[in-house]
Amino acid sequence: MSFLREYIILHHTGAEEKNARQVRLNHLRKGWKDIGYNYVIERDGTVVPGRSLELPGAHTRAAGMNYRSIGVALIGNFELTRPTPMQLNSLLSLLKRLQEEHRIPGDRILGHREVPGAKTLCPGRNFPLDKVREGLQEPVRWWRVQVGAFREQARAYRYAEWLRSRGLEAIVVSDGKSN
Repeated sequence: MSFLREYIILHHTGAEEKNARQVRLNHLRKGWKDIGYNYVIERDGTVVPGRSLELPGAHTRAAGMNYRSIGVALIGNFELTRPTPMQLNSLLSLLKRLQEEHRIPGDRILGHREVPGAKTLCPGRNFPLDKVREGLQEPVRWWRVQVGAFREQARAYRYAEWLRSRGLEAIVVSDGKSN
């Protein structure tokens, strides 16, 4: 079954996990079928695919958003810290791609706390929602660097940095197995 994704909901993990694998394990320990988010962005900017879009999410129960949205979480507790510049760069690239693929307008990209009925501080007071929204207004041509295309994850990062050094946006995407 496929779900129409009309929104993108932004989250922080709210904890100090080191990577998407730890987030997935924490969610599995809660008895969930998989990680609750569709994408997780690690501190170094790596974008890790999470729960399949073929399944309802487990990230925003309010307003039925688990069935209507794509959940994107950045690792960290943004009540206490800020997202890294690499996380924000990857977030903007990912959001632009998801907007294009799913035809989601900018006014339907929400922080978790902005969802009607959600009783949460997520994605945290230090999460720069306004800056993210500003960044979405700027056109970006970006390159997707798939970790699996390289023998080592470090090579994928070096290639992405090389692209960035030439003024191009690059997003590093893990296959979810190389954490």
